[in-house]
Amino acid sequence: MFSVGDTVSYGTNGICRIEELTEMTISKVKKQYFVLIPVQNGRATVYVPTDNEMLLKKMRAVLSVKEINKMIDMAAKNPIKWIEDDIVRKEHCSNIIKSGDRYELMRLIEMLYLKREELKNTKKHFHISDEKYLCEAERLLHDEFSYTLNISKEEVPDYILSRIKK
Repeated sequence: MFSVGDTVSYGTNGICRIEELTEMTISKVKKQYFVLIPVQNGRATVYVPTDNEMLLKKMRAVLSVKEINKMIDMAAKNPIKWIEDDIVRKEHCSNIIKSGDRYELMRLIEMLYLKREELKNTKKHFHISDEKYLCEAERLLHDEFSYTLNISKEEVPDYILSRIKK
């Protein structure tokens, strides 16, 4: 399990530091909570009840460099095919974002990025909803990659591209 001082990835909050384990009484019920502070927004605080399995599943150990490289390699070999139906694509994108599955986020970013580049070349517009999903997926994944690889978020796309081109 996790302990105070650990750095974790927590759902859509991204990289967080476990600041403390505390007891709180809410609605006359006393529970223990992990107190998480997002690394990118130190003023926010996230409380995760230690007895809530669903919320605890959103807390994951931060990926290692080796895990990141393996994930990039695997995703490049197994891309998501473009989904033509807007409604089906939006639902698929939304489900991946909500799941926080880093491998699927990587594949989603690749699918959306490639489509955006294809549309640029044909002078067509990328759907604003697709851009929103791309930005959200990049935020979640690039925060973690940046943290682990000790590079800026702006350097992450170049890192991924250099890895894919090997």
